[in-house]
Amino acid sequence: MTPQAPARRYPRPAATGLASAMILALSPASMAQTASTPAAPAQAAPVQPAEQPVVLPTVNVESQAERARGPVQGYVATRSASGTKTDTPLVETPQSVSVITSDQIEALNVGSVVEALRYSPGAFTPGTDYRGEYFTVRGFAADIFLDGLRVPTPVPAQSFRIEPWGMERMELLRGTNSALYGQANLGGLVNSVSKMPHEDQLNQLALQAGSFDRIQGMWDLGGRLSEDDSLLWRFVGLARDADTEFDATTDNRIYLAPSLRWRPNADTTLTLLGSYLRDDNGITGQWLPVQGTALYNPNGTVPRGRITGEPGWDTYRKSQYSLGYLLEHEASTALTLRQNLRYTYQQIDYNSIYASGLVPGQWRNVNRVASINRPSAASLAVDNQAELRFETGLLQHTALFGFDYRLQRVSARVWNAATTVLDVYSPAYGTVPRLPAGASSVTATDQMQHQYGVYAQDQIRLDNWILTLSARQDWATLDTRNNLTGNGTGQQDDAFTGRVALLYASSIGLSPYVSYATSFLPLTGTVAPQRGGGAFEPTTGRQYEAGVKYQPPGSNSLLSAAVFELTQDNVTTADPTFPTYSVQTGQAQVRGIELEGRVNLAEGLNVIAAYTAQETEVTRSNTNNLGRRLGTVPNHMASAWADFSHKVTEDLTLGFGGGIRYYGNTVGNNAPSASVPIFHAPSYTLFDAMIRADYRNWRLTVTGTNLTDKEYFAACYASSCSYGVGRAVYATLAYRW
Repeated sequence: MTPQAPARRYPRPAATGLASAMILALSPASMAQTASTPAAPAQAAPVQPAEQPVVLPTVNVESQAERARGPVQGYVATRSASGTKTDTPLVETPQSVSVITSDQIEALNVGSVVEALRYSPGAFTPGTDYRGEYFTVRGFAADIFLDGLRVPTPVPAQSFRIEPWGMERMELLRGTNSALYGQANLGGLVNSVSKMPHEDQLNQLALQAGSFDRIQGMWDLGGRLSEDDSLLWRFVGLARDADTEFDATTDNRIYLAPSLRWRPNADTTLTLLGSYLRDDNGITGQWLPVQGTALYNPNGTVPRGRITGEPGWDTYRKSQYSLGYLLEHEASTALTLRQNLRYTYQQIDYNSIYASGLVPGQWRNVNRVASINRPSAASLAVDNQAELRFETGLLQHTALFGFDYRLQRVSARVWNAATTVLDVYSPAYGTVPRLPAGASSVTATDQMQHQYGVYAQDQIRLDNWILTLSARQDWATLDTRNNLTGNGTGQQDDAFTGRVALLYASSIGLSPYVSYATSFLPLTGTVAPQRGGGAFEPTTGRQYEAGVKYQPPGSNSLLSAAVFELTQDNVTTADPTFPTYSVQTGQAQVRGIELEGRVNLAEGLNVIAAYTAQETEVTRSNTNNLGRRLGTVPNHMASAWADFSHKVTEDLTLGFGGGIRYYGNTVGNNAPSASVPIFHAPSYTLFDAMIRADYRNWRLTVTGTNLTDKEYFAACYASSCSYGVGRAVYATLAYRW
């Protein structure tokens, strides 16, 4: 158990059955011995009633074993449901999974999905963008889930946001799992598990202040609504007022997440979950020109905090809501039924001005585009599961059968127009675009997407061997209506995906495994009419993975290593004959190795370490990027974090931690042009630290990231680059009970 959090309050076991028997055996009545007695006198003395045995109260000893969807003490989780949708030990899961626990989230002051993945292998987290989540896993995009259900992400800048403070754990599943989750990106998924009511609730109130004028209040409260604990509540929330490192931008947020758990009997649990999030930000996507950031500019380097938009006009306000439930019923000792459902709605008010490259022949001025976005998205997702445990001869089965459905409606309202140029070295702001009246392009579309899927999985065990077979059939439809023209298009896709994996769980805690899995992801768009028109086929993928996991028996450590090869087909590339259209002749491949360790080296000392080496390549293409690396994906990444706590007195515990993160260089433009050659964003190394003091119910934590204030590029694309965040230090004072 890691010492960075006080031990959670568990029911204290009193006398066990064995202790009760010992007490009874030592009672006076039990010690009386039978002996011969002399003849009684004529008048016998009155007979005293025999001493009654002591009756002790019945004591139930409750198990507090970790559950796949429950809280974790410390940094090392032992179970997860993300890889199998069943409560499975990580050491028996035939796929690479990293679990970021709530203790790690608090210790590292994690504020987004991207920040949560900083010390996990395979994930490239190029920096903080306050509009959405931008990251890749094993070189490809990945999906975001909440409590096992996909959250709507029309585009990354409009994604449904996850607030880590409200999460019990955040799990990174590397590589595809379409066989359980349906249409998915090849890189993997992040499944966040919400904080929910439970008996050993640790309450806390916290106040945080620090860099960029941040003031933030947080709370996590809960308790019982009935004497028998059948009805429990929890309320998690956050309110923040803050600026950012980028000029004239903010990072304000309100987050409210109430939940209620009802357990009418020992076999049935219903948990109601709701959330509200309101973000009020400026535009922190910079789009600074390559010449002046990654490439030479005679005027020098563009300052790190510079924006290319308009202060006071650029806005990003998002309101998102969710309401759902998790229902579980144990119909028998062999059968468990589950239904998870969630409805979400989000609405965005988004004005931005962004640079579109240097003015030809100039070194200081950038062209700019003004844009007004008013998108909205609504989603309904439901997943029905039946888990059956049985035996056939020597084989033990954990079979899973499921049917899920997802409905998503997205409305896009966009007005674009060219606006004034900007001198990025000496900006003169003040332009107020005349939009939407002066728009040169307008988008007004409504899309309705339906996805149905049926899936089955069997985890078959023979002694130490575990064979996992997963299969799924999906049907997806997408209907698009152009409200400007009145025209509509429809698209239908279906796909069969699967996974087969074999793992050997040895008695010494060593588990080697091999697996093969496939994926699919529907695409929007059509081929050229001259080629017959028609919708694109789904992008498909396949993954080979071999690895080994090691958890020494009785230890609080987990080590893992994996080698993998991912191939993505049906990638769209430019049509060589009709260049305004695309064809599906592209292919990309990633091969690599990942190492991860979560180790409790000694009492109070915990270490997290990760390393990734990967080779990426465009293996088929109609453009001049054939044979080159994928853009914005490093070949090498490494990280390590150590956390140590020492109990000074009965009331005082001190702790400190430090971390290092290394990211190799990335290709900013793998398809050179006359104006922008091939270039690389340089590698960089960042240092983080934490100090902490626990005194009775109080905790003071100070965290710092990028302590050396390193200037680096979070991401570089074909014609623009964005800086990463500089040094940031925050102090958090919490009261816990």
